[in-house]
Amino acid sequence: MLFASALVICGLLIVLYRRYVPLSGLQQMKCSELHQAQDACPELKMLDVRDVSEFTPDPKQGSINISLGRLSYVWQMELDPKDHVVIVTPRRSEGYLAARKLKKAGFTSLFYLQEDCGTCHAMQHTSVRS
Repeated sequence: MLFASALVICGLLIVLYRRYVPLSGLQQMKCSELHQAQDACPELKMLDVRDVSEFTPDPKQGSINISLGRLSYVWQMELDPKDHVVIVTPRRSEGYLAARKLKKAGFTSLFYLQEDCGTCHAMQHTSVRS
């Protein structure tokens, strides 16, 4: 019984760690830094990992929407491991999970947008090459 409890606790800790602890190498980006990054790297890709039901009412112009649950299976259609990818989602835990999935797929240049850019114009100037 004690062994089973220890396994459950270890499993729970692993799940919490993967969801709430940022991945090493994941760069945090603020909305103001997004402007500079877009100027320096015009091929920067914005990846919105919200579910399609959340994405449809409020799409971010120029972003690619691949929901978190499908990311492991369909990222090849829109992204390449050599791409510079900014992960956009209002939930930090989803951003961290997306970064883990992309790093596992071989991505090395990953950023997480820490704040919503709805009030600034950064999302309106995003260029995406498909």
